[in-house]
Amino acid sequence: MRLRELRLSLMSRLDPIDARIIIRLATGLDDLNQLMEPERIITDEEEKKAMNLAGERLSGIPMAYIMGEKEFYGLPFRITEDVLIPRPDTETLVDVAIRLSSSFSNPRILDLCTGSGAVGTAIAHTLSIPVALSDISPAALSIAAENYKRNIGKRPDARLGSLLEPWSGSVFDIIATNPPYLTARWYEETEIDVKKEPPLAFLGGGEDGLDLIRAIAHEAPCHLSEDGALAIECDFRQIESCGRILRNEGFTSIEVERDAAGKERVIYGRRLS
Repeated sequence: MRLRELRLSLMSRLDPIDARIIIRLATGLDDLNQLMEPERIITDEEEKKAMNLAGERLSGIPMAYIMGEKEFYGLPFRITEDVLIPRPDTETLVDVAIRLSSSFSNPRILDLCTGSGAVGTAIAHTLSIPVALSDISPAALSIAAENYKRNIGKRPDARLGSLLEPWSGSVFDIIATNPPYLTARWYEETEIDVKKEPPLAFLGGGEDGLDLIRAIAHEAPCHLSEDGALAIECDFRQIESCGRILRNEGFTSIEVERDAAGKERVIYGRRLS
């Protein structure tokens, strides 16, 4: 088989971008060389690997899991099926945390429900300061610590446990969190690719998907400094409810940030002084 034949075979079944990535993974040829070497002979081993990868993609396995990597905030992150795949929308949460950090001379920041560690690592890399991480999943926390060290060069203070339980006695200036927040109905409506990711990272609990966010907003004031801020990513359909939750827990100066698509994505407020 020649490369052009493999390309035609894969592109007849897959998105062209996915096809090019699979060829690169199977042969080592980047996009440019794929175009320049159409008559290159594909070995039996390369063809088998390409077809196996194509089969995984056609079964709904997300490309990030097949590649084992995803870029977020300009940084590379190792991704496994133990963690949620970082989305561009979540870069809004990083932007908000970075902006909030300007209120503090030496900000202490926690990435709560860290997953792959993308949010905390991106903040730490941008600000050149340490950021703490925590998650309820041992496997996710291990990946997060690995990604942090890969991009920052040092191991993080990474703690295992439910929400703020691992941080007894600790105080932060900013808590940034992208917790699970989908309702069961919204989750069922997602595409097959999404259902290949860990459900634990999506389902927020309760009919409105906000049980975990309620718990975070309730626990956070005890772990925030004076004028400390809590920033939460949620669905645009939950913004009003999240605002009420924050106000009920005594947060003030509540604001909302839109993502690149113009949807309300992050809500944040400060601890009542």
